Amino acid sequence: MDNFIKEFTPLEKATRVKNKFCNRRGREDFLTGFKKRIHKRETKIAVVGLGYVGLPLAVEFAKCGFEVLGIDIDKDRINHIKRKESYISDVATKELRQTLNSNRFSATNNFKALRNADIIIICVPTPLKRKYHPDISYIKQAVNSIAQNIKKGTLIILESTTYPGTTEDEVLPLLESKGLVCGKDFYLAFSPERIDPGNTRYPVNKIPKVIGGVTSEATELTVTVYRNIIDKVVPVSSSRVAEAVKLLENTFRLINIGLIDELAMMYHKMKIDIWEVIEAAKTKPFGFMPFYPGPGVGGHCINGREFVWVKDNNGITINKISDLFGRFKSDVNSQKRTSYGTEFIRPRGLQTLSLDGEDKTVKFQNVKLLARRKYEGKSYDIVARDGRKITATNRHPFFVVNGSFGVKFAEDIVPGDRLVIASRIPRKPGHGITKIDLINELKIKPLDSLIRMKPIGFIWKDYQKILRPILRKAGPYYCDFFRQNYIPFKYFTEAEKSGLKIDHKNLLLCTGRGPSRVEISPIINIDEDFCRLIGYYLSEGCLTEDESLRTRFSFNRDEAECISDVENILTKLRLKYSVYHSKMFHTACIKVSSRIFGYLIRDVLKCGVNSYNMNIPAFLFNLPDNHLKQILTGLLRGDGGVCYTRKKRSYARRGRHYCHWHMVATANYFSSSPVLFQQAVALLQHFGIVPTFKDKRRGLLNIAGYNQLKKAREFFNGEKLGRLNKCVGNSKKIIPNRTFGRIGEIITVPVAKVKEAKCDYVYSMEVEKTNSFITSYGIAVHNCIPKDPLYLYWKGRHHGFKSRFIKLASDIITYMPEYVTERVINLLKKKGKRLNKIKLLVIGVTYKKDIKDLRKSPSLDIIDIFQKKNIAVSYYDPIIPYLKLNHINLKSISLNKQQLMKFDCVIIAVDHSSLDYEFLLNNSKLVFDTRNAYRNFKNSKVIKL
Repeated sequence: MDNFIKEFTPLEKATRVKNKFCNRRGREDFLTGFKKRIHKRETKIAVVGLGYVGLPLAVEFAKCGFEVLGIDIDKDRINHIKRKESYISDVATKELRQTLNSNRFSATNNFKALRNADIIIICVPTPLKRKYHPDISYIKQAVNSIAQNIKKGTLIILESTTYPGTTEDEVLPLLESKGLVCGKDFYLAFSPERIDPGNTRYPVNKIPKVIGGVTSEATELTVTVYRNIIDKVVPVSSSRVAEAVKLLENTFRLINIGLIDELAMMYHKMKIDIWEVIEAAKTKPFGFMPFYPGPGVGGHCINGREFVWVKDNNGITINKISDLFGRFKSDVNSQKRTSYGTEFIRPRGLQTLSLDGEDKTVKFQNVKLLARRKYEGKSYDIVARDGRKITATNRHPFFVVNGSFGVKFAEDIVPGDRLVIASRIPRKPGHGITKIDLINELKIKPLDSLIRMKPIGFIWKDYQKILRPILRKAGPYYCDFFRQNYIPFKYFTEAEKSGLKIDHKNLLLCTGRGPSRVEISPIINIDEDFCRLIGYYLSEGCLTEDESLRTRFSFNRDEAECISDVENILTKLRLKYSVYHSKMFHTACIKVSSRIFGYLIRDVLKCGVNSYNMNIPAFLFNLPDNHLKQILTGLLRGDGGVCYTRKKRSYARRGRHYCHWHMVATANYFSSSPVLFQQAVALLQHFGIVPTFKDKRRGLLNIAGYNQLKKAREFFNGEKLGRLNKCVGNSKKIIPNRTFGRIGEIITVPVAKVKEAKCDYVYSMEVEKTNSFITSYGIAVHNCIPKDPLYLYWKGRHHGFKSRFIKLASDIITYMPEYVTERVINLLKKKGKRLNKIKLLVIGVTYKKDIKDLRKSPSLDIIDIFQKKNIAVSYYDPIIPYLKLNHINLKSISLNKQQLMKFDCVIIAVDHSSLDYEFLLNNSKLVFDTRNAYRNFKNSKVIKL
């Protein structure tokens, strides 16, 4: 009966058709009744979020005759409403009081009150800081609360500014996850807010309303609702179209302001007044729309402790992203700027390891931008099943595999999603350094005057013609150099400058005398043996300094193969060494007392001097795989271990007794150096071995599974190798690994848990072409995603389209605060003012004139830039009495004659209507006008943008 299909009787068929017809008829009757109740104002409307959008909307619906409930989690707003006091300019206190007295409007912070609402309008904020994505966490919180407190048939309308797809891809799944069915239990639509705070010409009821429903029924209902308060309603085909309308409007403004900002800068160079140009141009009755220049149009990253792989002229290194940012911040060749509390650096010649999401390959790509900012929002630890972990802000995008390859925000990742891990270190064949010439290195950074040069196969007397004039500087006994057949290093380098040509491989570098005499060839061949020696040093070595530099390798006395291997390599390098055996610690310590060898390890290779700062030299990562394998061999033989147990196991199941051999084997590696540990992880993954980790033991990794242990055998020797051979040889049943998966050059590992974390400062990279970078443990993440119009730019790239207009406009606008500060500083320099003596006053710190809103204010950028230049800056704003910027508490000054005369320049950043501009001008030394507030004044003290 595999292909059984139920056959219905004629009566059953008729009943099913009748039920289907009744259900459709029932929905039609419900919708008709719903519309009638809306027309009669018998429905109850709830507005969630009572800010600049929500409060005017709630008041307008109440004035129209609806019963309106306002909900906001901000208790101050609720208390203001209960006191019948307005807190925004678009709703007068008198108007609010009349609305409340009509008993048609009330407010609460209790979402349970939504249970009586027929229509719910969401007007929560999506914070818009330039260069970062829209934060829709407020939308999600509101929707979750709504889903728990709605009745069947409720109409839900989202007004918050967001990106195309939010309603269907974010809001709809949240509601349906609570067991609700769209079109049956609720109706969902999007209608973008278009409020222009402070614009009395276009209040909420005068602005046409665009409406797009998830279903056609939702569109019809929403149109019916808004037609009660707005004359013109524009229905569109879907919620996505309605969302795109809002972004088109914002993007149009962004691009045009970017254009006018750039023209303002260019016209200033040409000595043309941009304001006069605009005034004349706007007289054209068609084809032109005026925009005005000014400093600004009205993100998410990873923790600074995370590591990133970068490549520069020195080779490939792994760095904490915070350390990398600090390094380029102090680099005089890097371009730097600050915007809205975010520091940006444009590094030169830097590449980072990156994932190409198209062909699933790993490659190095140019880093366009490094960024750092203070962060106080939500962050998450993403912990994989194998123990690897990364900390990022809630909206940082990760590459994930969940049936298909895609991108998810940190807060949306769930257990079972698979993180993407880079499995390869890409390199160009033949680009690695194969030898080091210590003579050339010592010329760059001299060690001391005690180094002597000894010839091999010839004597210095053969070159006395060129050497004698130079050696005479040593005094009357300079002939002793020829007799003893050595010359000081400093005279040898001087002779080379004078024309001495000797192949450095025919020389020896010498230090010490008598039994302490040490010789070493100046040419160090970076062969496989030397790479293995470096691995041994990184795992079991240290370096100390007293009269000489002493390099030590310490092993367990039973590790005879490792001890012998190190001794043979040192002998090959012509180095003297001593061996000390400790009975107490059962160790053998190999000591090399050589200032030159210590110099090679510490200053040339920069390997580190103790277990906490060890790292693989950058240039070694450019060597062939065989060389890298030898580095890993030294590491694992030194600090690696193998655990192996094989015993009989007896147990009972279903009444029967069983007995069989139980075998457990793991290899492990530990390092106290965080950098070296990440390097070891990358090397193992490069050679096809994927380790696991334990959160409780930082710096420890494990290797398990038959195939992985089989691969690991080539890196061990002695007793450890014997244990691995037993494991591989005695395995009768090979259990496949289900934790790790592979796609191209990437590994995938499932997420085990996502938990809240804390970040103070967060960091990000902007990477060319691939828009991604590789972090700790090889985890691949996407670039930080930009906000509002720039979010559209980001979404376009994911569809194969790169908008040059949006990006260019954003770059210009972001630069404007810096341009303003440069203009002001240059003006005052021409007047003979010294930077440390300048005093400045910024007029206006809000985003927009007469509106109490700091969220996107470019004035904050201007103040921040001046503060970082150690220039004394104060501010005045009639509606913002106090301000906190960079942990500094600021207070608006008293605007009087005595105060104004203290400042060298007054900067008009916001042209509030209440300001007495004539008084300001008469009592100021110099005014820099960014808003054309003095368009009707002619005064030499006024400098326009």
